[in-house]
Amino acid sequence: MNRLGLLLLAFSITVACQQGPTDSLRIVAHDYLDGWADFYPSRALSAGLTEAAPRLENFDQNRVEGWLAFNQQALARLQVLANSSTLADEIDRQLLEGQINRELYQRGEAQIHRTDPQTYSELINHALTAVLVRSNLTAEMKLEAALHRLGGLESLSATAMTQLTDGRPSATAASIRDIRSTAAFIEGNLVSALGVGDDNPRREALLTSSVQTALALNELADWLDSDLALGLGDAYGEDLYTRKLALAYGAHLSPEILEQIAMAEIETVRALMDDLARENWASEPSTDFNTAIEPIMAKMESNRASNQSEFLQEFLDLIDRSRIFLEENDLIDLPEHETLFTALSPSHFAGAAVGGVYSAGPFDPEAETLFYLPTVPDTAPEVVKDGFYRSFNSHFNTMIITHEIYPGHYLQLKAAASNPSRIRSLFAGDDFTEGWASFVEQMTLDAGWDDDQPLTRMAHLRKRLENAVRAYVSVQVHCRGWSEDQLSVFAVETGLLPPQFAENLWHRALLSPIQLPSYFIGFRVFDDAYRKEQTRLGESFSTKAFNNAVITSGGIPMEMVAEYLETELGRQ
Repeated sequence: MNRLGLLLLAFSITVACQQGPTDSLRIVAHDYLDGWADFYPSRALSAGLTEAAPRLENFDQNRVEGWLAFNQQALARLQVLANSSTLADEIDRQLLEGQINRELYQRGEAQIHRTDPQTYSELINHALTAVLVRSNLTAEMKLEAALHRLGGLESLSATAMTQLTDGRPSATAASIRDIRSTAAFIEGNLVSALGVGDDNPRREALLTSSVQTALALNELADWLDSDLALGLGDAYGEDLYTRKLALAYGAHLSPEILEQIAMAEIETVRALMDDLARENWASEPSTDFNTAIEPIMAKMESNRASNQSEFLQEFLDLIDRSRIFLEENDLIDLPEHETLFTALSPSHFAGAAVGGVYSAGPFDPEAETLFYLPTVPDTAPEVVKDGFYRSFNSHFNTMIITHEIYPGHYLQLKAAASNPSRIRSLFAGDDFTEGWASFVEQMTLDAGWDDDQPLTRMAHLRKRLENAVRAYVSVQVHCRGWSEDQLSVFAVETGLLPPQFAENLWHRALLSPIQLPSYFIGFRVFDDAYRKEQTRLGESFSTKAFNNAVITSGGIPMEMVAEYLETELGRQ
């Protein structure tokens, strides 16, 4: 019997033998995390569990059925514990219940292992990332894990061809691209990425396994391209979109409500941008917003790096500046020592401009957090480099550093990793993490970050506008029948996105429509809570106390943010 089967047996015995009060939330959470790490070893590795490094996910039917039964048992135990006695327990219970319900929907009702090739391609695409970049794995551990995972990728490819019966055209096409890209990297670059030299006795085994795995992945890509039925449309349709939206953000948020509040935000932010433009640049009023704003955007984009070295140094300087700013203005408590490693995105990451923050995770909270910067090769065509550095201009970078590092993702995820509740660190929603990071862009500018320079403020408003546009077009594409042309016109003319960004938004709207609104939805919750606490507490309100309360929470359901903050700030 495998580990998940043993856990399921233990769950069954617990449910049969224990009555509610004796089956504590702590025990249920501990048991669930054991099962979760067993079913999702790649996610566990990314969260710091080094013992998961050699294992790769297995989505064959027996494993999936066992995982579903495990989640059903966990849900039954949780329901006995409904109406937790403390706010802290209720936070954990709701987060865990939400995680379980999403698993039951995705693996049970939606059967994503049968209907979504991205279930496999996303795992394939990132199967070796944590192994390659994590500093808490030795070189020998990395090599051992890579060899095991290469074998796992071969098995996963065979499972995908056995399990998949349907797909959506755009998602399938994206999956094929990602799988072929990963196959090319494994065959051509994995050995050097692992630093396995000619004198290593296992080099030949790694070379052989790399070739075999690449062949298996390309076979899967060929099969997806020629044999998989594509009976599902790219657009979800309103019923399915509504269901998925509710699972992610709560039943209170319908497509109609989301498009209404997103459009209201679009109008609000465009008005704020217009006011800022008139105050700082307009010698005389312009009746056309886009005409007035265009030269300001050009001015913003003209201040930029021109190569990888300058780009990296700019971010390193901004990290230091942002930390000093928070300290000098006493806006939030900072960790005693920094565990941040910043570098350009490695070549094995898919695409030329991929980056992000990779948290240490709750299983090894003092390990390095990796901040990989999006980048473009210095050898790229000038038009490509020019477009990239215009988008990642110095004013945008100055604004986005607060989103990504201080006091955004790095600081929040570092605090969450050390929170006693691993449930919060692992299962808080995108609306919490992206909402907080989007909120602090505004909060720090209001506090004087970068002397609140108008062009840096404009960069924030442009990003805030884009967040609302993302939410709005997500609904339009999946519920209102929008075409790529309709989205592109709206994104460029109303959202002020460059045409190439509008093209990217179309693909994101098709491939991750439910994640797209998380920035906007989360920002609204934190911004509203901040203003309400200011009003409630009056002169006794402290921005630092507010920020610390959010950070130390570890992650909470968004519908509980107001109650949590009122309780925490009431103790100050």
